[in-house]
Amino acid sequence: MCSERHLNQGSNFLARPLHRLWLVNRAHDLLSFFLPASINSAGGFYALDQKGAPIAAQEIFGELRSLHATTRMVHCAVIGHQLGLPGADYAIDHGLDFLWSNHRDARAGGYFWTVNDLGAVDGAKMAYGHAFVLLAAASAKVVDHPDADRLLTDISQILQDRFWDAKNGAATEEYNQDWSVFSNYRGQNSNMHLTESLMAAYEATGDATYLTKATSIAELIINRHARSQGWRVAEHFDPQWNIDRDYKDDPMFRPYGLTPGHALEWARLLVQLWELGHRTHDWMLTAAKSLFIIACETGWDVVRGGFFYTLDWNNQPVFSDRFWWPCCEGIAA
Repeated sequence: MCSERHLNQGSNFLARPLHRLWLVNRAHDLLSFFLPASINSAGGFYALDQKGAPIAAQEIFGELRSLHATTRMVHCAVIGHQLGLPGADYAIDHGLDFLWSNHRDARAGGYFWTVNDLGAVDGAKMAYGHAFVLLAAASAKVVDHPDADRLLTDISQILQDRFWDAKNGAATEEYNQDWSVFSNYRGQNSNMHLTESLMAAYEATGDATYLTKATSIAELIINRHARSQGWRVAEHFDPQWNIDRDYKDDPMFRPYGLTPGHALEWARLLVQLWELGHRTHDWMLTAAKSLFIIACETGWDVVRGGFFYTLDWNNQPVFSDRFWWPCCEGIAA
């Protein structure tokens, strides 16, 4: 399906003005679906059903709002602002206010995983969610939002003081609300998203510290581990960052085995990281091409189309359902 020849051929239709206009229109349609319908007057954002209507609360004290959803909506609202979408500016203000006033733990520091109208429901401090706080802060900085600097300063310090493992050059994973440790799990997924957010923060501020951290994570996850596994991205690790092939404790966020969509995502991130690093790390291009090709060869469902969600270590489907996001990552790569 994907070969070196196809990768080198390229396609000039991607640069055609009409195609780029089509892409902008599709992005506008998606953003318009969520804004303003997703805005929760009590703070944060609703999840929507397939028709774009808010999903009714299942809790007496209002909808659960997850940290990764609040922060991603801020990021998307910033894109909406850049595209001139009416109402996007209000959504940015609305999301940043809820993030600071409701998700942020004013006493212990960090950001709660889920909250409702009364406060924290799950007060865990998760690297996955904190990565997206950095993305929201960097996005706000790009559009010169007045609250961007305080959020960027706060989350950068939390990531450095609480999550960053300088010895291994990556982030630790999860803590209780009071920052006591409740697991020794180390994860690829949170570090992949942190890499993306660190690059965004570097672009927003010019602070090379962010880029150095992003490069360090890529070196560990991809240049060391994915290379050693035939350019397959290991998802789960022990505290010493040894691969844990048997991990299967969290099917939602940490499924067993390999996730082809993450290999595609890393292919895109590595090209971006190579560019931001002034094209000095040639291994990144080699890795990006290899990850893309292997993910297509092993992860594509040749009968039904789409990418399998997960594979085992023999490259056989484990969870054969196909989701939209790996296709999006493949297109971006």
